[in-house]
Amino acid sequence: MKKRLWRDFLILLVLFLGVWIFFVYFPIVDSDEVKVTYKYKENEIKQKLIELMDFKQADSDTTQLLRSLGELKHLVSDKDVEYELYYSDNREINAYALPGNIIVLNRGIILECDTPEELIGVIAHELGHLKMNHHSDQLITTLSIELLLVGSGSTASEVTKILTQNAFSREMETEADDYAIKKMKELGISPNYLAKLFKKMYKRSDMIPEFLNSHPGMNERISKFSKFPYEESKLTYTFDWLQVKNSL
Repeated sequence: MKKRLWRDFLILLVLFLGVWIFFVYFPIVDSDEVKVTYKYKENEIKQKLIELMDFKQADSDTTQLLRSLGELKHLVSDKDVEYELYYSDNREINAYALPGNIIVLNRGIILECDTPEELIGVIAHELGHLKMNHHSDQLITTLSIELLLVGSGSTASEVTKILTQNAFSREMETEADDYAIKKMKELGISPNYLAKLFKKMYKRSDMIPEFLNSHPGMNERISKFSKFPYEESKLTYTFDWLQVKNSL
């Protein structure tokens, strides 16, 4: 079953790259029809990737975890960005945004968050990347080529590494941080919650996550979030955060 999924996925990648090459290098075919085809193939690849990586979508009623993540997703919303939030049963402390307006939260990052407010900050940061359109067509194509070169023998961990190793620029990270601050303040959450999360992981060097370690100026970013006074969040939830974490 997995081999068949990989075969279909690689075929989609080849088709996607073909459309992209024509779209970029042959302006004469820069038509609405080509753009629609490009978007359609991108969505197909996204769905196949979700299936291959066994991502679980928030908003599902199947588990307490997915219901609680769905609740957080509805809190961290933006009228200009329709995104999908997914859970990955990966112990690595990581979170990342992907082309196709996807945000993925690993099991590791959820367990590391002492409060839902900390996780809200993580989601808001990743949403900032989507909001600012930091995933360019070039990045999408780079990911496609790398996945294509890896081939059908790759493991889920290898694919995850490919998806997360394309670091954003310092300017992009600053923009995403500023967006997270703005979004948290709108929700009545002190951005200091993110500083608490980052400091906690930074004290244990072996716990520094890839998504934090690869971002430039980590100390500078922690200082930025620390400037906001810590205030207990007044948000209420339909779930108990400790129970959610214990279910993992």
